[in-house]
Amino acid sequence: MTKNNQNISDHKKRRSKEPEWIDLEESTLDELEAELEANEEAHAGPVSKKQSASHRPSPRGSAPKKSSSGKSSRKKKKMRINFQVILLSLIALVFVTIAFKLLFWDKRVRESTERENDTTLSFDTEPLDSIVPLDSSDTSQKEKDGDLRILFLGNGSLADGKDSDSNIANIVQEKTGATVYNCAIPGSYMSMKNDTYKDTFIYDAFSFYNLCTIFTIDNTKTISWAERDLGGFPEDVKESLDLLQSIDYNELDVLCIYYDGADYLDQRGSYDIDKESDPTLYCGALSAGLDLIREFLPHVRVIVMSPTYAYAVDENGNYTSSFTTEVLEEPMSNYIGLQSQTCMDHHVTFVDNFYGSVYEEIADDYLKDNVLLNEKGHALLADRFLYALNRFNDYDF
Repeated sequence: MTKNNQNISDHKKRRSKEPEWIDLEESTLDELEAELEANEEAHAGPVSKKQSASHRPSPRGSAPKKSSSGKSSRKKKKMRINFQVILLSLIALVFVTIAFKLLFWDKRVRESTERENDTTLSFDTEPLDSIVPLDSSDTSQKEKDGDLRILFLGNGSLADGKDSDSNIANIVQEKTGATVYNCAIPGSYMSMKNDTYKDTFIYDAFSFYNLCTIFTIDNTKTISWAERDLGGFPEDVKESLDLLQSIDYNELDVLCIYYDGADYLDQRGSYDIDKESDPTLYCGALSAGLDLIREFLPHVRVIVMSPTYAYAVDENGNYTSSFTTEVLEEPMSNYIGLQSQTCMDHHVTFVDNFYGSVYEEIADDYLKDNVLLNEKGHALLADRFLYALNRFNDYDF
């Protein structure tokens, strides 16, 4: 054996014992395949010196050369979209959204940062408006004419500044050209303090239910007792009662009922399932009055306007939220929800001013004290009434 052949044999033995070093961080499967293909081509037939040199094994300890096809393949793999990751991310997002909704249920969120023009909220529970038309199946409906006649019953803000152009009723009259009767009585309530009239609380005679008995069943005894016990009616009360008794109810088109948060602030009872028409309860008085109206004035469309937000007042005169029970036992929101249900049971329109008009976050802009509306508040509620009035009609205003 020649010296050259012996060297070649020794070299082959060393290569079999000492495997070629591979950089696992740099190399890929594609690179190894390319290297094997190159070795196969080298053994397939004669090659030039340049080709032999190009396929010659790397010196001991050196890394194999990277092929361009390996780089391209790695780039493509990096650019591939992992659809499983995207799907899992979407599922996670859905669960996060559901959890957020549950945690922040009934949290009122302002939709606009401009409080001047913002009169609605985005609720998980929407405002409780229920706008319904007059029952068209009722054969006793009066024939339509060119005149629109609207009666307002209530207290508080409706009775406040009755001669002012900024009063709710007067705004409605100005915008519609209708004949408007504002028979609101200051200091009155939706409910009665006592189940029958007693001189211990004379203003029970002017509660909603007792006023309804005047123009439905011609009951004037109760107000005559009140006049006697008061020693004569105050001027604003007399004016409203005289107007109430002068109306031709066969020609009346719409009755608007708007009592503010006085019953809540006085903590009159709101509802009793066993006494659904009890006039000493807030919803019982409303129910009893609506029963009379539907029986005797079925041609009249009724629109009930809920109270707006009102502040509770503690013993030191500080305003507190009416959602809490720190000052008053029953929150105002209970009255609104039960009033809404009562209206739906009687198939009359309900306009939610507590959540949909003057709500807690903007109350300071629309109230002049803890309960009475300022001019902006009057204008807002007038627009809300007109919205409900024209929902199923085509009045030209």
